[in-house]
Amino acid sequence: MRILKYHLSKKLLAGLKVRTELSKAGLSRRDLLKLGASAGGAALLLSAVRWPGISIGGNEIMSPPTDPWREALPIPPVLRSIDPSSGYFNPPPNPYAHQYYTKFPPQKYYFMKVQARLHSFHPQLSKSTIWGFNGTFPGPTIHARYGEPILLRIMNDLPSLADHRGFGLPEVITHLHNAHTAAESDGGPWNWTQRGEYTDHHYLQARAGFTVPETIPPEFRDLSGGDVRETLTTLFFHYHRPDVTAEGVYKGLVGFYLNFDECDTGEEEDLSASAWRLPSGSYDIPLILADKRFDPRTGELFFDTTDLDGVLGDKMTVNGKIQPYLYVKRRKYRFRLLDGGPARFYKVVLRHEGRSYPFTQITHSGNFLERPRRDLMSLEIQVAERSDIVIDFSQFQSGDQVYLANILPMKDGRQPDRDKQLNPDDDDNQLVQFRIEGDAYDPSRIPDFFRPFPPVVLKEVARRRLWRFERGNGLWQINAERFDADLDHRAENLDNPRHQIRRNTAEIWTLENRSGGWEHPVHIHLEEAQVLRINGKDLLNDPKTRQRTDMYRLGANTKIELFMRFRDFPDPNFTRGRIGERTRYVMHCHNTTHEDHAMMVTWNLVPPT
Repeated sequence: MRILKYHLSKKLLAGLKVRTELSKAGLSRRDLLKLGASAGGAALLLSAVRWPGISIGGNEIMSPPTDPWREALPIPPVLRSIDPSSGYFNPPPNPYAHQYYTKFPPQKYYFMKVQARLHSFHPQLSKSTIWGFNGTFPGPTIHARYGEPILLRIMNDLPSLADHRGFGLPEVITHLHNAHTAAESDGGPWNWTQRGEYTDHHYLQARAGFTVPETIPPEFRDLSGGDVRETLTTLFFHYHRPDVTAEGVYKGLVGFYLNFDECDTGEEEDLSASAWRLPSGSYDIPLILADKRFDPRTGELFFDTTDLDGVLGDKMTVNGKIQPYLYVKRRKYRFRLLDGGPARFYKVVLRHEGRSYPFTQITHSGNFLERPRRDLMSLEIQVAERSDIVIDFSQFQSGDQVYLANILPMKDGRQPDRDKQLNPDDDDNQLVQFRIEGDAYDPSRIPDFFRPFPPVVLKEVARRRLWRFERGNGLWQINAERFDADLDHRAENLDNPRHQIRRNTAEIWTLENRSGGWEHPVHIHLEEAQVLRINGKDLLNDPKTRQRTDMYRLGANTKIELFMRFRDFPDPNFTRGRIGERTRYVMHCHNTTHEDHAMMVTWNLVPPT
């Protein structure tokens, strides 16, 4: 381990010390603003101690230096299913606590603990305390298949609140991002657990529309009645405790959840007529991109709990390691890219000896594209977006070193500077080094067409809604209101939810950015949408721009119009709890700093009248 000592001004040292103490105390910016409202002075405190990426007194605090390509890229292990009669499920899951449990009884059972562990991001830095699913960052990968429902139990094994030190709160709720699932298993910002408590998540592994099969053409209807055109692929799960989601995810609580089906079978040598035979096994690799910052005094992981714009790091990690390397063969690989945030956007390029080389994009967020986008030279990825790309390393020679690099500059959490470009051949902007070593048999292929998107039928639209993303009183808000978990739990909101959408209807939602010079990667739970227009420009009818997604790039002064279908939930035979509890979902900015500071809104999918 090597920690270089910096000469820090007294002002910088004082600011860093205050921020460290705030982190140890577990005080968020929202806590300080609440204190400031009653005592007056929190705003002065916040302005006095601003740090990450912000110059103070002409200096900038940076992480200690590290050398690139010192460690191999870790590949998250695949989580094994277990016997439900084992001690991990004592007491057993309660069938009456889950919607459609008897229709989709679990066939696979999984168990994970959320644990605090020491983690090495780089051999030249001190080990840092992370929180991880099964104690690792990233957590284990779950392989799931359509038609095989899952029961996942997540146990909170973090320190108690009384024993907790550092940033984040050891209260756990886990969201399966982009999943079509019931509210009680969605992992929304409610019902978090304390140490020793667990949450059971029932994932149906059923495609959307399974309750209305008569609306789906027979050629696209699966065995459970769902729409094959609604198939999802690369998902991920993450910590979702309100007010501190950014801190928990930054600290390590994230993992991949990969769906397979009769076309994307996970077997590149599958000779069945429907199989796409994409790169699989050891040639199918998930990559989570996550920038971090480290305390220059200790070399340990640091999070600025008072940064409202969006926390940026100055060290680029991939799968929990700073600038790792990976040995690859001269053949095709599928890389599942995830922007793990909390705020940075990336524009990735593939570089070798001063030149960019092509690759193929096959998915956008949770969906396969209708057709692959071949010969791409760059690809932008925003927070929480996933893009599966295929790189054919046969275009290189054994012994070559090839780099996945980022060329998108971003100096703060407001927005990237798209008028400029980072140098992709500068070590600081390179993410992964690929070391080419020899040939390998390659039966994989990339089909010319995957599957069509469901049609947009405007006559189905029952209502239009406008959602304004704004700033107000020092916090982020939607439609002039800030999310507050306490207010969300009030009886009047649980008995008569404010934003009610009727099951098995369609709506057009307009997302409008009125926050000035900030960009917001917006996520809507449960259902996906097709983008109709952005600032009046038609995207739906252009094959190059048509997309189906759960993430929406709400740029500065941008208006996006979405066509959304809301199906299947709530289960008409499920009456447990109040209507507001069993039907609630959220929409929020996935710059998780903005989310934590109130840019989130609850909506409810309720039975037809």
